[in-house]
Amino acid sequence: MTIALLGAGALGSVLAARLVQGGAEVVLIADGARAERLRRGLRVVGLTQFREALAVQSTPEGCDWLLLCTKSWQLEPLLPRLKAWCVPVVACQNGLLAVDALADALGAGNVAGFVTGLGAARRPDGSVLHAGDGYAVLGAAVGAPTAALQLLRDALSAGGIEATLTSDLPGELWLKAIANNAINPVAALAGVPNGALREGALRERAQAACREGTAVATTLEIALPGDAWARALEIMERTAKNHCSMLQDLEAQRPTEIDAITGAIVRRGRRTGVATPVSEALLRTVREREVHS
Repeated sequence: MTIALLGAGALGSVLAARLVQGGAEVVLIADGARAERLRRGLRVVGLTQFREALAVQSTPEGCDWLLLCTKSWQLEPLLPRLKAWCVPVVACQNGLLAVDALADALGAGNVAGFVTGLGAARRPDGSVLHAGDGYAVLGAAVGAPTAALQLLRDALSAGGIEATLTSDLPGELWLKAIANNAINPVAALAGVPNGALREGALRERAQAACREGTAVATTLEIALPGDAWARALEIMERTAKNHCSMLQDLEAQRPTEIDAITGAIVRRGRRTGVATPVSEALLRTVREREVHS
C-alpha cells in the first residue's frame, strides 16, 4: 500500500513515521520551498523515534490513499486540487467541518475520517515531539468501512497505531470535537499543558464547555459513542505534558482551529436554541488573541 500525506506537521509527521515503521510506503505531498525542506527528512522524538528522508512529490499520483493532515482553515483552498487528484482522502483535521466539506466536493464515497487523541508538538529545532499516545478511530464518511479502509487500518496498526473501525463516523467526530472544546481553548488561553486541566478552576471551565457541547449534540440527536467528559479526561491524562495544537498556534502567532471546533458547536447551539455561554466566551477570547497576537 502506498499512502500519500499532505500536511507533515506534528500529527502528520508522527503518522508518516509510524506507517513507515510498519512497512507502508509513504509519499509526502508538497512543492516549492516546503518540498525542499521535507526532502531533508523528518525527525520525530519521544514516544516515536524516527529520522528518515521520505519521497516527496507534488501530487498523490500512484497512491492508494491521501491522508490530509493540514489545519482545518487550510482546507477550502485545497478543495479544487483534491478534486482534480481523484484519490480517496482521509480527513485528519480537528473539528466538525472537514469531512462534510470533502464529501460535498469529492463525493462521500471518496472520503473517510481519522479521529485520534494522540498528542504531538513541533519543537524549535524543526523536529516533532510525540508526547502522548491516545485512541484512534477510522471510518467512512457514510456507511460501513470498506475493504480498502480496512487495509489502511491494518497499515496503521502495523506501525503501532491501533485504530478501530467505526460505522458511525459522525458520532466519533462529535465526541472528539466536544472533548477538544473542553481542552484546547481552555488550555490555550491559560497557557498550560493538557494535564493542568484536571483540577481546580480550569477543570470546572473545561467541564462546563464539555456539558454545553454534549447538550448541543443531544439536541441534534447525535448518538455519541461514549461519555465526552470521560474522553476529555482520558486525553488530558494520556497527553498530560503536551501543549495542545491551539496553544502551539497562539504561541507561534498562527491562525487556530477555533472556528472548526468551538465555533461549530456555538453556531449549532444558536440554531437549535441551546445556550453555550462558556463556549461563546472561549470562542470570543481566542479570536481576540488571534487578532492581537
